[in-house]
Amino acid sequence: MSQRIKPDSPPLPVLLRRLLFRPRVWAGLVFLLGLGVGAHFLWQRGAPTIARHPQYQLAAESIHITPPPAWIRSDLKSQVIRDAGLTALSVLDDWDTLSRRVKDAFEFHPWVSSVERITKRLPAALDIELTYRRPVAAVESRDSSGISFLPVDERAIRLPEGDLTDIELRYLPRISGVTGRPLVGDTWNDLRVVGGAKLAAALGDVWQKLRLVEIIATIQAAGADDSQSCSFDIITTGGMKVVWGTAPGQETSAGESTFDQKRKRLLDYAAQHGQFESIDGPAAIDVRNDLVVTPRTARKKSATKSK
Repeated sequence: MSQRIKPDSPPLPVLLRRLLFRPRVWAGLVFLLGLGVGAHFLWQRGAPTIARHPQYQLAAESIHITPPPAWIRSDLKSQVIRDAGLTALSVLDDWDTLSRRVKDAFEFHPWVSSVERITKRLPAALDIELTYRRPVAAVESRDSSGISFLPVDERAIRLPEGDLTDIELRYLPRISGVTGRPLVGDTWNDLRVVGGAKLAAALGDVWQKLRLVEIIATIQAAGADDSQSCSFDIITTGGMKVVWGTAPGQETSAGESTFDQKRKRLLDYAAQHGQFESIDGPAAIDVRNDLVVTPRTARKKSATKSK
């Protein structure tokens, strides 16, 4: 076997002894450490002053949000900045604190469903990616002041009605027979509204096509576990009633067909017999477990007056 070649570098203990007796090395290390600590201390003292410099201030025009959809006509960004007091902000502020404050401020607005992402751009700008709520129905609400049509999203959150025109509100699926109303931005804690909003959202793509107008909810008697449920009927422009049953997602507990099966029965009937606005159509169709058609009762002819 060949002899092992000895390394040229000295063993580790020798290196350590050399370092211990080299004051210049230690002086350099101490200097660098002191420089770092001093720079950090100076930044801590000067950061607030630097952050307030106009170059790093976040003005309203430097905050960019996802363009709102057509149904939001108010200046959402200005409302958030005003109501949350988002002034005197700087991109040099603590990022966790700054981003949390901005996120909470925008998510508090009733038109905003969530803040997906906040991106900082130097020297002083923010890009905010928002997901907006969409009105899927209008609740016909009655109180001491009269009848109002109040928009809600698919989660039954009341939305600002001021952004929508009267025509837009009246063309939304209408949920009738509801009393009281929550504050704008709050959830409507009413089974009729919660289930009706789900149903309106699920049928939104065919609502106008089928000439559907109104959702009427009936609260069922409490079961053995004291829980309540709702059954829904849908009224067409011609006055025909679609007996729908429970809200989407609750079919199994009620022993009904799935939402997709009900929807298919409704669309198949419309394809075979025409739209539902005709007064010559049936009085009702029941799609809960099968297709059951109830014809209209023949109208009696009014007697002619004798001369």
